[in-house]
Amino acid sequence: MKNTLIILAQSLEQPRIVKRINQKAREYKSIHVYGFTRNVHSVDNHEVLNKNKNVTITIAGQLENGKYLKRIFTYLKLLAKIYKTYGFIKKNVYVFGLDLRIFSFFLFNADVDYEISDIVWLYDGKHKRRFFSFIDRFLAAKSRKVVFTTKSFYTGYYSKSVKEAQVIVAENKLETYDRVHPIAQIKNDKVRIAYIGAFRYPKIIENLLTAVSDNPKLTLNFYGATHGRLIEKINQATESNSNIFYHGSFKNPDDLEEIYKENNLNFVVYDNLLENEQVAMPNKFYESGFFNIPIVCATETYVGERVLSKKMGWTIDTDFESISNFLNTISVSELVENHKNIKKLDKSQFIT
Repeated sequence: MKNTLIILAQSLEQPRIVKRINQKAREYKSIHVYGFTRNVHSVDNHEVLNKNKNVTITIAGQLENGKYLKRIFTYLKLLAKIYKTYGFIKKNVYVFGLDLRIFSFFLFNADVDYEISDIVWLYDGKHKRRFFSFIDRFLAAKSRKVVFTTKSFYTGYYSKSVKEAQVIVAENKLETYDRVHPIAQIKNDKVRIAYIGAFRYPKIIENLLTAVSDNPKLTLNFYGATHGRLIEKINQATESNSNIFYHGSFKNPDDLEEIYKENNLNFVVYDNLLENEQVAMPNKFYESGFFNIPIVCATETYVGERVLSKKMGWTIDTDFESISNFLNTISVSELVENHKNIKKLDKSQFIT
């Protein structure tokens, strides 16, 4: 077993980050986590780490969305704290995300493992994208290991700068902690749609809200948290429609089984015009596979291809007409049939 690992994590509320810390706790005698809180909901997802006596968590500050200048000062304080604690001795460091990989570049005598779950510069404009893509690929190449949550990130954007020997593919599979189990039989009274997790695509969600509000035979359940105008629209829709519900934030994985039990269709239609979404593998794929819930994804996406190849569900376009037509024509019997197909799949491919 290796000695000490320093982990730098943007959010201790992120289940993927908590899962990775848990995994690393089996490899190292001592794990020192420097994590940040966010100015969003908190459901204490990281409490599962308390069972690891070799994991020490230090809250390094709060990161606010969009306030990147303020983040710099927060990171500088953390840099001083790390040097004060560890000095210039050899360090093993594991970081999540580009901003913390940039930060880790200033840690002297550090071997850095870098996890990439989103390619953030794909969302930027031409000049900003060119700058940050150069920085990202440079830092990835300088890393000891680069952990991708989908192989398509590596083959599509990093294969020319990162050696294959440096690459680890760690898909964002579900960590059950033995707290949840597959669902043996789904509800078959009507089409029950679940939108679970981050609410990131306003136009698609607006199309979904309109389509469901036009058809009282459908039910739509939102689980998760967001802020701003989008949550206002969701709240307005719940107030004016008896078949649309917003349930707020949830704990992962503890609440997932009950969430999926109440629904029979997982709506994972993300913006397929965005390059990151075209190649990403969202954790909802693995959750649907484990809980035996049919899934609908956007066309022209890697996750959509996986869904179709395993006969787990469907792909549709993101415009209102496509969403509305699909939801108005899908039958409960089709959902049940796909549920039966998913039940036959080996669950080991969906869980860690």
